[in-house]
Amino acid sequence: MSTASASPHDHRFLPLDGTLNTRDLGGLPVVGNGRTRFGVFFRSDVPIDLGAADFERLASLGLSTVIDLRQAHELQRDKNSLAARSGIDYQNVEIWGHIEAAGDQPPDPWDITAFYLRAFDHAGPGFVRVMTLLADARGASLFHCTAGKDRTGLVAALLLEAVGVDKDTIIEDFALTHDRIDPLRQRLLEDAAKRGIERSDFERLLGATPDLMLPALDYLATRYGGATAYLKANGLQDEQLAALRRKLVD
Repeated sequence: MSTASASPHDHRFLPLDGTLNTRDLGGLPVVGNGRTRFGVFFRSDVPIDLGAADFERLASLGLSTVIDLRQAHELQRDKNSLAARSGIDYQNVEIWGHIEAAGDQPPDPWDITAFYLRAFDHAGPGFVRVMTLLADARGASLFHCTAGKDRTGLVAALLLEAVGVDKDTIIEDFALTHDRIDPLRQRLLEDAAKRGIERSDFERLLGATPDLMLPALDYLATRYGGATAYLKANGLQDEQLAALRRKLVD
């Protein structure tokens, strides 16, 4: 479904008919030695319209765990094709809900980077729950939100940094989403217009350019000491961190 032009990362994207932005977290350089391993963890937009060939492809990859990072109203709006799939351990782990529960919504509701910072401040238990599920998964895992951009991007950033991928590579991976999701972006903009939201406002939530994620990673480093310290402070155990590294680093 992707309309993006060719790039050196094209081989990382899964050719699924039912998603725009499903990619393997393999093939990324790890500081000091090695690369991330293919076929272990996948990040994605919401799989709402998977067909028979898609299910066959995912089964051939050994997919066993799906982590849906969306909120309840999103689950109702866009049904996850994998939620009731036989052989799949489907888990819903909210991220934005922690911000709402803390009563710390950004004053500018269209500033997506502000949501990233507040997610780090309040959603630590959610992030650790995701990492625990990934560490304990018996096969390959896929995690996603709606566009595979914000909540998915934060999970991917924490995971990649925790196993030794450098910041520039994490930012580059984040930015791959920007051109992949244009059809979904247009659908969300049309939906927002029906709800009376100004297009120029809502568009600010829909980018995936480096300038949107870079301040969040800097904040993670300066306020929390980086991904590993952050995850451990929120309850991730050493053995789970070791399992993530063992699984993902080749």
